[in-house]
Amino acid sequence: FVKAVLADDSAPSSRALYFSRQPVPHGSVPDRGGKTDRYFGHIGIYAYRRAALARFVALPATPIEHRESLEQLRALAAGFHIEAVQVNDMPLSVDTPADLSEAEATLQNN
Repeated sequence: FVKAVLADDSAPSSRALYFSRQPVPHGSVPDRGGKTDRYFGHIGIYAYRRAALARFVALPATPIEHRESLEQLRALAAGFHIEAVQVNDMPLSVDTPADLSEAEATLQNN
């Protein structure tokens, strides 16, 4: 799943600095307060103004976007602000046949 690096990971809402398919920030070294890094999974729900969306789709893909396969990096490179809000639970992701079976079972039971 996609991970997010936030400007202030102690706040309930913060500006996204980077997205990656790799664990970022690297390592789990304790900070000065003794806490280790927390990793944040990304749930992509976006809202755009029409002009911002038109600007975004006109931008060429960046090399880092190609490397990570994440279009959010094009937006960040162009100076767009992406606000991230922390939530307590990660929703079910359907990426494999096994995930699909789990999702179907969940839907049948609800």
